Amino acid sequence: MKHFSRAVVAAAISTLCATACSKSPDVQFLTSDTHFRVGGQHIVIPVVALRGPDHTFDLSGRRPEKSMKERLKAEASDPSNPMKMDKLDLIIREYQHYVTNELVPSINICPLLTRTWSQSLCRGERRGPLGRLPEKFDLLDRARLDLLKNHWTVGKERKYDQVKDMAVQPGVTETGCDRQSQFCTAMVEALPGLVAVWTVWSDPKTGAAAEEVAHTQGAAIVHVVRRALVPVEDPTLLNAD
Repeated sequence: MKHFSRAVVAAAISTLCATACSKSPDVQFLTSDTHFRVGGQHIVIPVVALRGPDHTFDLSGRRPEKSMKERLKAEASDPSNPMKMDKLDLIIREYQHYVTNELVPSINICPLLTRTWSQSLCRGERRGPLGRLPEKFDLLDRARLDLLKNHWTVGKERKYDQVKDMAVQPGVTETGCDRQSQFCTAMVEALPGLVAVWTVWSDPKTGAAAEEVAHTQGAAIVHVVRRALVPVEDPTLLNAD
């Protein structure tokens, strides 16, 4: 498969948010499922849950031959032939759009989503593990942790340096924390060869330390990836403790 520069892909995916926030979004496209192969695992996610990595730029000046919308339709719409990616950047929250300069939920799209978990989230019902997920996390091929060398923490440390020596055990969340800030990078292997990476910090409401928050969120990510983002969804996920 022909690959574009990863920076171009990331920048293009980030434009989906602009589309989602416009007054006339392509609802059919945003609610459609996309199919990816990451770390050898088949991941199914609605377009509206894709985001671009923070602070990623294309310095080449080249323009992609296709828009990301065109690429996703052409390469990520066939369940029998998932689009190969090393990294997916996800945002798990209610779909919203602007009405007279105010961001409001768009519950009318909820029935168009194909999966129980995404419909529930769309309606603002964070049941079961959905209520413990971080809003943003990335799914990454375990063999491509080097991609994190270009991602920096709030404390201006490389995320790669915080995760490179982690043991990476299935379902076990680990954290590496900034020396100059309260923020940490968390990682957990959700499926064989597939890790989730996200930023975590202490919870001022409960007093839970960043490491404790990470373990709670990591367990939720594992549940959701294994039971909701795989080709056959487990509809009982929302009833899980």
